[in-house]
Amino acid sequence: MTLAADHPRHEGASPDSTPPARARRSMRVRWSEFGRPPRLMGIDVARGLAVFGMIGAHAGIATSFSWTDPVSWMALVEGRSSILFAVVAGISVALATGSGVRPQGEALRSARLRMAGRALAVLAIGLLLEMLGTNIAVILPVYGVLFLVVIPFLGLRRRTLLLGAAVIAVVGPVAILTARALALGGAGGGVDFLLSGSYPLTVWLPLMLLGMAVGRSRLDDVRTALALVGVGAVLAVTGYGVGTALNGPGNGWIQDGSSAGSFASSASTTSTVPEDGGLGATGGASGSGSAQACVTGSDGTTTCTPGGGSFISGSDGPGGQTYEMPSYLERLADYDLGASISSAWAVAPHSGGTFEIVGSGGFALAVIGGCLLAVRRLRAVFVPLAAVGSMPLTAYSVHVVSFAILVGPVGLVPALFAGERGAGFAFWGASMGILLVACTTWALTRGRGPLERVTAWAARRTDSTSSPGH
Repeated sequence: MTLAADHPRHEGASPDSTPPARARRSMRVRWSEFGRPPRLMGIDVARGLAVFGMIGAHAGIATSFSWTDPVSWMALVEGRSSILFAVVAGISVALATGSGVRPQGEALRSARLRMAGRALAVLAIGLLLEMLGTNIAVILPVYGVLFLVVIPFLGLRRRTLLLGAAVIAVVGPVAILTARALALGGAGGGVDFLLSGSYPLTVWLPLMLLGMAVGRSRLDDVRTALALVGVGAVLAVTGYGVGTALNGPGNGWIQDGSSAGSFASSASTTSTVPEDGGLGATGGASGSGSAQACVTGSDGTTTCTPGGGSFISGSDGPGGQTYEMPSYLERLADYDLGASISSAWAVAPHSGGTFEIVGSGGFALAVIGGCLLAVRRLRAVFVPLAAVGSMPLTAYSVHVVSFAILVGPVGLVPALFAGERGAGFAFWGASMGILLVACTTWALTRGRGPLERVTAWAARRTDSTSSPGH
C-alpha cells in the first residue's frame, strides 16, 4: 500500500497541473500527460496489478495449478499479489521519504513524523474495513503497524536495508516458530495478529525493506529495470526450487487457492476438533491425548491443553472427573518441535516460510522490472492500470466494501456466490472494469485519490515543520 502519493515524485501530474488548468485540457491531452516524469508510471502499474491480484484471490479464482490448463494459471495470484504489494509499498516509502535518496538531518525527522501520521490513518481505515465483517483478511491494519515499524529504518543506507531484509527473512520465521513451539503453540491475540496471522511481520518487514532499497535505486534507468528482472528471476527460481525440493511437491510453491475471504469460504466458518477426540467429554475413560488433552466441567464447558495427560475416572469434584495436569517438560516432549520449526522453510503461499519470502520476493522484483520496461514503449496503453495503482488505498477499500455488500453480512446476492468459481470470475472481472473506469476518470480530472488525500493530510498534520503548501 503506497500511501506515499503526497510526494512530488510520486504525485503524478506536472507542476502546472492545478485544478483550473486541468479543467481546460481535453481528456486526450490529460491521458497523454498522465504518468510522465517525475512520476514512475511502472511502479503504479505494478501496484495496480497487485490490487487486482488480491481481488482475484478474495474472489476465489485461485485453484490448483496445472501447466496444461491456462485458466488455472490464475492461481498465481494467491499469496504473490500481496507480496508484490509489500515490495511496491517499500519502494513508495523510499520515494515519499527522500525522492529515492537517503533522508538525513531535518529531512529524516520530517519523514519519520509524516510516516507516523500516515501509519495511524491507514490503521484507522483498516480497522473500519474489518468492522464490515467480511472473511477477507484485511491487510491495512498490518500496513499501519508496518509503517510504524519501518520508521527507525528510514535513515539507513541501501546496503544496510538489504542486509536487514536478508537476516529477517532467514532468522525471523525460525525464531518465531521456535518461540511458539517452546510455548506449546500458545499465544495471545497480539502474537496472532503480528507474527502468525495471514500477514506476519517476519514476512512483510523484509519485503518492505527490500522495496525501500530498490526505491533508492535509479528506477528511471533501463539498466535498473533489467537488473530487477534478472535478479528477481534468479531469486524466484532459487526460492521456489529449493523450497519445493525440501518440502515436497505437495507443499510446493503453488497450491489450491484458499485465500481468506473467497466466495467459497464466505458462507460459513469452521472450528477445529481436538485430535484426541474430546476424550474429556466422555468421562469414565483413561488415556492420553496425542496433541491436546481436554476435560469437561460440570457446567458443560470443555477446556483443552497442549500435550498429553491422564484422565482418571471417579467421583472427585462436581463433575465426577478429575484431570491430572502433566508437567511442562512432559508436554514439551509430546509436542512435535521438529515439525513445527521445519515449517520455517516452507514455500507455499501464505506459509510465512523463508523460501516463500525468497521465491515470491524475487517474483515481485521481476514483475516490477517488467512493468518499468513495458511502460517505456506502451505508456498510453497502461494509463488505466496505472490510475488504479496511483490510488491503491481507495481501490482496495472500495473492493472490500463491495465484497461486504454482495457476500458479507449484508449479502444482497449470496446465492450468486455460493462457492461458484464462475461467479468469482464474474465478480473479479466486474471489479476490475469498474475500478479501471472510475480510477482513470478520477485520476485524470481530480488527481490524487480520495483516501490518499486523507493519508496525505494525516502525514502533514503530524509534521510540524511542514508548511500548508508542502
